[in-house]
Amino acid sequence: MSVILPTYNRAQLIKRSIHSVLKQTFESFELIVVDDGSTDETEELVGEFHDDRIKYVKMPAREGAGAARNTGIRIASADLIAFQDSDDEWMSTKLHEQLLKLSEQPEAGVVYSDMLRVSKSGECSLLVSPQFEPGIIDGKTGRYRVQDIGILSCLIRKQAFNDVGLFNEELPALEDLELLIRISQQWKMIKMPVPLVRYHETDGLSSDFARLAKARRMLIGLYSSQWTADKRMLARELVEIDGLEKLASYT
Repeated sequence: MSVILPTYNRAQLIKRSIHSVLKQTFESFELIVVDDGSTDETEELVGEFHDDRIKYVKMPAREGAGAARNTGIRIASADLIAFQDSDDEWMSTKLHEQLLKLSEQPEAGVVYSDMLRVSKSGECSLLVSPQFEPGIIDGKTGRYRVQDIGILSCLIRKQAFNDVGLFNEELPALEDLELLIRISQQWKMIKMPVPLVRYHETDGLSSDFARLAKARRMLIGLYSSQWTADKRMLARELVEIDGLEKLASYT
């Protein structure tokens, strides 16, 4: 199994994330830390872990999370790939439980789970991921069916990347959502209704309104046939994007 952990200037947090991977009850994996051109002490801190399972890769310049994850995928030697973020944690049994689930359902390409959201004050709340259903957009909610599936909760067959391609590096955000949309069109996805990830609230891309708005407009273009099939849903999506762009102008 290959675990890919992209990071950029998160030296103060990455130890927690790496520890949560190394403490997995399933121990047969490689951990590929892809440093996306950090300028802090990331390399030194990763080097403090004396574990042969860790591979450290330094990119010459920052290219974004999608490019960093793609670098890790290309290097990965295993048939199963998991993704960790540099500021989050896994439950100790995550890989073991998901590996068992995939072995029971070989027709599935992805197994994912709910997550625990940890606020800056330390309070936890449950982030419930959707049940997998075919199709790109949910006609009842107007949301992508795979929306709210955290990439760091996923274990994915490498064959799925061979079938649909890697992360879209042109997107300024939501590249994980777009990848899961493509995978969901060719592979079954299994939900484990238990939280296997602690997703920590930090200052990051999720609060970058301009990038989110741009990415959502690009997704409309990529999946235009789905959106134009329901003018009402498209109108609502455009209103929400306009709202993000206004918030961006105020910050």
